[in-house]
Amino acid sequence: MANEEHHKHHEHGKLEGGKELMEGIHVKKRDLWLIAGGALGALAALGLGKISGKVRPAAVGAVREGYAFKEWLAGKAEKAKEDVEDIVAEGVHQYQEGLAATAETVKREKDILEKIEKVVEEKLAKMKPAQREG
Repeated sequence: MANEEHHKHHEHGKLEGGKELMEGIHVKKRDLWLIAGGALGALAALGLGKISGKVRPAAVGAVREGYAFKEWLAGKAEKAKEDVEDIVAEGVHQYQEGLAATAETVKREKDILEKIEKVVEEKLAKMKPAQREG
């Protein structure tokens, strides 16, 4: 039974410190572009010498448009990232301002209560001698 459990975990990944690790190849988006570029380069090295004069300009145009699209997409992604960072920074700033305002309000309330307590104590002190005389 323990062997079966080990086999199950081995299929899905290894357990290390209570976390399951995924095995296999992990490819990021940038790596995909690199792989695609390498594949195009390999195809170019193997086949562009054989491609006729009419097909080569079309292939170059397709690569140019693909690269332009990649640049456009990267620009849009960067803009979105900046927008999210700005929103997060503004939210954190407003949160901290709220904390400062709350702390200031608590301080003012405490000062007011201390003043009221002092006035009440003074009035009580004045009333005690008057009660003794009476």
